[in-house]
Amino acid sequence: MSQQVTVDYEGLTIRIQAECDTAIHSLCRIDKAIERIHETANKLESAKVIEYERYLQESKKTIQNKINDFKTTLVKYQELKKFFSTNNHDSRYNDFLKTKQELERQSSELIGIVNDLTGSKLAVIDQMIDEGILNAGNVLLDKANGVLHYSQDLLNKINQIEDVSLRELAYRELINSENNELSFEEILSKAQREYDLLLNKKTESAIAEIKENLKSSGVSEEVLNEVKTIDEANRVANESITDEKIRKETLKVIIKAIRARGFIVDTKNNLKIDKERNVVKLVALKATGQMAEFEIQLNGKFMYHFDEYEGHACKKDIEPFLEDLKNIYDINILHEEVNWENPDKIQTQKYQYVDVNKNKK
Repeated sequence: MSQQVTVDYEGLTIRIQAECDTAIHSLCRIDKAIERIHETANKLESAKVIEYERYLQESKKTIQNKINDFKTTLVKYQELKKFFSTNNHDSRYNDFLKTKQELERQSSELIGIVNDLTGSKLAVIDQMIDEGILNAGNVLLDKANGVLHYSQDLLNKINQIEDVSLRELAYRELINSENNELSFEEILSKAQREYDLLLNKKTESAIAEIKENLKSSGVSEEVLNEVKTIDEANRVANESITDEKIRKETLKVIIKAIRARGFIVDTKNNLKIDKERNVVKLVALKATGQMAEFEIQLNGKFMYHFDEYEGHACKKDIEPFLEDLKNIYDINILHEEVNWENPDKIQTQKYQYVDVNKNKK
C-alpha cells in the first residue's frame, strides 16, 4: 500500500520554545546598543549615559521577565499535558485548558513587547549616536535655564515621555526660542517629526542588518522584499526566524518518532532542502524495504508518505507514529487530508539505503 497525507498541526510546546529563543536573541540587540553608547561615552555627559543605559536595561528586564513568566507557565502546561493526555475527563482538566490559554496570552504579549522594544526605538538611538545629538537636548536645556522661559508643567510633561529618544528631541524643541508659545502637544508633534526623520535616515542600514540576521538564521531575506519600515521588517524577521526554528524542531521530533517505529534515518543522504518550494524533505527507510517520506513546510503543515507496505499494514506504523507526536512531543494533529492512496506497492523514487549490517560483517 502507498499513501500520502497532508497534516495541519499545532506544536504548542515547540512554538513556545522557538518564541522564547527569538526573544532571548533580541536581548543581544539591546546589549549592542548599550555597547555603542559606552563607546561614545566620552562625548556624553555621565547623567545621559546613565539615563540611556537605564532605559535599555529596563527594556531588557521587561523582556527577560516576560520570558521567565512564559517558561514557568510552559513547565506547568507540560506537566498538565502529560497527565491529561490519558485523563482528559479528570475534574482538573479546566486547569489544563486555562493554563494553555494563559500560555497563548503570554505568547502574544511577549512577541508584541519584543517587536516594540527592538525595532524603531533601537534604530533611532543608533542614529542619534551617529549624529552626535544623543544628549544635546539636556546640555542646551541647562545652558538655557534662566534665560528662556518655559513652564515647569510643560517640562514635567516632557519628563514623563516614556521613549527616551523622543523625550530628548522634545527637550531640543523646548529650548528653541521659536517655540516659546507652543503647547506641550505642539512641541511633542515637532519632536515626533524629528524622530521620524531620524528613523527614515536609519531605515536602509537597519533593514540591511535585519537581513544579515535572517541569513545567519537560515532564512531567506526575500521575506523582506515588500517591507518598507524598520518595525515591519523587525516583526516579519522575528516571525520568519521563529517559523524556521519551529520547522527545524519539528523535523527533529519527526526523526525521533519515526526511528521509534523501526525506521533508519540517514540525514546525510536522505535529508534535503527544496529551496524552490521552501520545504525540507526527509526519507526514512526500513531494512525490509518500507519507506516513510516527509515534507515539513513553514505554514504549520507537514506531509507524510508511507510506501511499500502490503495491504493496510502501513497503519501499524502510521497510527503509533501520530500518537507519539501527540502524547510525547505535544504535536496536535488539527486536520488530515489524504492526497492519494494506492493499495498496490509502487516505488517511484530511488533513495540511499543504509546497510544496517555493514559494521557487523
